[in-house]
Formats: sequence, structure tokens, C-alpha cells
Amino acid sequence: MRKKLTVLLVLTTMVLGSAATVQAQVQSHGFVLVRQMLAYDEYTSRIERVGIQFKETIDDEFDWLTEIYIHPQVDAAAGRLYMESAFLNWNLSKRLPWNFRMRIGKGRNYCYGQTPDYSRRRTTDYPLYSEAFTQMRVTGIQTFSDFGPLQLAVAIINPYSFAARRLPDFPIGPSLPIYVSDRDTDSSTLDRIAVSGRLGYKNELINVGANAYVSDPKENTHGAKSRFGIDGEVKLENGLLGQVQYTMAQTQVANNDSTLYFDLDHMGAEVLVGWEKDKIGLYARYGMMTYDDHWQALNSTMISAVYKIRPRIHFRLEAILNGEETDAAKGWNECDNDIIMFETLFAW
Repeated sequence: MRKKLTVLLVLTTMVLGSAATVQAQVQSHGFVLVRQMLAYDEYTSRIERVGIQFKETIDDEFDWLTEIYIHPQVDAAAGRLYMESAFLNWNLSKRLPWNFRMRIGKGRNYCYGQTPDYSRRRTTDYPLYSEAFTQMRVTGIQTFSDFGPLQLAVAIINPYSFAARRLPDFPIGPSLPIYVSDRDTDSSTLDRIAVSGRLGYKNELINVGANAYVSDPKENTHGAKSRFGIDGEVKLENGLLGQVQYTMAQTQVANNDSTLYFDLDHMGAEVLVGWEKDKIGLYARYGMMTYDDHWQALNSTMISAVYKIRPRIHFRLEAILNGEETDAAKGWNECDNDIIMFETLFAW
């Protein structure tokens, strides 16, 4: 009996030790955004978002990441819990004569434009341009090839879904309606694929690129057909930076009574200037969207200041000033939809 207990104890110790080793390899990270928001005559203080991330580097070839967003302020369960990323990275650079990586799963689209992750976006809220063209996550396979400073990124993904958005994200009070907005497609039922790509040049000073997205929506279906754009960013040693993006787009949409689908030509552009030094960041951005006079043209100005008092604690003051084209004959009016917010981010 004593020998059996000894063997059981040894086996239990080995299992627990193995589990502890696996747990130590998987890293957990997360963040919380707390906002105080004032929009027109409405005010709220709320937990805006909670992010929970797990990742692991298995070896020189493979690593993976999963991240979930929780939006406590959203009433609908479908919007409260959001699978932000779930992908496997495969680094094939040692197997091929050039630097080649592959990403399989769901995540941000790094094969079109200046992908608006937190480091590139510079503002805490997504701008008008990103809400329309680059905010969504994509599901499929993304590939990245580096030939010195030249970069080629090509993806085969599910086609973008179609739905309107609001600016700002999860607003209080009135907000800016973005009529054509590319959205996630976690599981495509359209019997279609989409191809997205970016050819870029990057060094320590600049990062510029030309972009394309093409797909073929079925008849009588809302969907993105083509996106062609350019983007660029420059960052100087003194902390000054600038960023520009432009997209010409065509989307298959329905007329007002949904009896006829047609190809809508539209475009978007934005310019950002800023300064980053040590713990401080100051940014100003202007963006605009036009819809070939079919819908009301939109514009948005964002002003943001962040103080990173600790590496994992940031304080930010941000204003979003939205504008709309007016036309009394078409019923296009201005809306009191500006917002100012104070945000606290803390992370682990």
C-alpha cells in the first residue's frame, strides 16, 4: 500500500510539474479602458472595454495568439463578447530563401493600409476612415514577405460583410452614421473568396504602400467589390510624425426600397499629424468620406493627447468633431454629434 501511495505521489508531482511548465510558457495579458464621456447634453462614466489575451511562442517557427474583447456597456449579448483575434503564425524564413511568414486564422488585416492597431492608430477611438475600410478583422490566410526594405503582403480571406457603423464606436447620444462600412465575416456563406494585398517600402523613417482588395459579391447581395488605395507614414527622430491614407472603392448596395442593387463608387481619405516624445503624445486627424452624391458626405476631426504616466497606465483626453454635408432638398442636415472623453487605460 505504501509503495502504491509513493508511486501515485511521484506521478502526481510529475503531472503538476508538467502543467506548471506549460502554464509558464503561455503568457496572459490584458487591459481595461475606463471612459468619462460627454456628448451634446449627455454624460456617462463606464467601463468601455476589457481585453484578455493569451499567447505562446512554441519555437522559432510557430507562435499563436488569442484575444477576446468584452464590452460591458453593450446590452445585446452578441456585441458584448467579441473574438478579436485567434491565429497561428508560421515563420518559414529558415526554410525559404527570403523572409516569409504566414498567419492562419482571424485577426486584423495587415494586407491593406496602415492597419489601425493601437500603436498605429494613435487615437483611442477609431477614425472615420478606419471605421469604413480597415477596422474589421479578417478570417483566412495572410502572408508576409520581406525583400530588404520592400514588403509584399497578400491574403486570401472571407469577403467583407456589409453593415453601417456609428462614429464614435458605442456612442452616447447622437452619432455619425457611416453608410458603407466593411465588417468581419467569421464564416462566409457566399461561396466567394476575397484577395487583399499591399506592396510597401519601409525603413527607419518611412512606411509607404499601395493596396488592393477585390471580391465578387453574389447578385442581390450587399458587399465590397473593390478597394484600391495608397498609404504612407513618416516619423522623425524629434518625435514629429505624419500619416496619410486614401481609398477608391466600389460596393454593391441596394437602393432605398431594396428593389435594385447597383455598384456604388465612393472614396475616403485621412491625414494625421502628431508628436511623440517620452511619455507624451499629441495628435490631430482629419478624415472624410463621399458617396457619389448618393448619401450624405461625412467628415471628422479628432484631437487627442495621451500621457503615459507608467508603461501600463495611460491617461488620455480626446475630442471627436463630426461634420455632415447639408442639402435641404435631400433632407441632409447637420447633427449635434461631437464628443469629448477622458480615458484611463491600465494593463497587465
